[in-house]
Amino acid sequence: MPTLDVDDARLHYRETGSGSPLILIHGAGAHADLSDGALPALAAQHRVIVYDRRGHSRSGSKPAAIKGYLKRQADDAAALLQGIGAAPATIVGWSNGGIIALNLALAYPQLVTRLVVCEPPLHASQHAPPRAQLGAVLKTMLLSAIGCKRAAVATFFRMLLAQPDGSNVFDTLDEATREGVLVNAATLLHELKTGTGEELTAERLRELRCPISAIVGGNTISVFSDATQRLLGILPEMRVRCIPGAGHISVLTHPGDFARLALQT
Repeated sequence: MPTLDVDDARLHYRETGSGSPLILIHGAGAHADLSDGALPALAAQHRVIVYDRRGHSRSGSKPAAIKGYLKRQADDAAALLQGIGAAPATIVGWSNGGIIALNLALAYPQLVTRLVVCEPPLHASQHAPPRAQLGAVLKTMLLSAIGCKRAAVATFFRMLLAQPDGSNVFDTLDEATREGVLVNAATLLHELKTGTGEELTAERLRELRCPISAIVGGNTISVFSDATQRLLGILPEMRVRCIPGAGHISVLTHPGDFARLALQT
């Protein structure tokens, strides 16, 4: 993968396809390769850029400071787009990458033509989760506090990827895919301390001037479906599109559907 130096970080990125630029911003603990299944369809219409965020996988520098963390991540995305001549672009952010995408669109409107967010947990920390999810969060915090970081992250991902029938997508992932997120355990646990976009108030979000749409999985947990509804309440012009049967990482489990909806205007 080529690299771009951004302050004290070296971002690893890849490009494929041609046309107007589109960048994918991944969620906490993830990496660029999790979106590989969606790339062929996206690249048929766009010059697609994927990258490992600061502190993740191949871009494994020290994570950004907790204060201003999500804005720092947005600054990195802006620097990447400008550094490789890929602006303005369609911005597609999933999970925490969606909150970073919102920060990017507000701070650098000249770099963004269209915004697609997939289940950003916007303001989730201000709302108590259901008991089962709260228990998993507390267990994650306990395991992290006693130094069991990989076990903590596995617990967290099993909460995120629980299915209505009692199964769990995390347990169906192949060993390499699970290891790809567990290796980012320290960064993910750090990112969990940085909030869920509380600085993005309703007033600020209403300053968005680019078209915005949202993707949500039909089987996702309430933390994410509720957050999508909160964002829709703030931005009623936002189009919400559902992938039936998908959970939180639809870009991995339902890549064709994810790409199709991301391409819709």
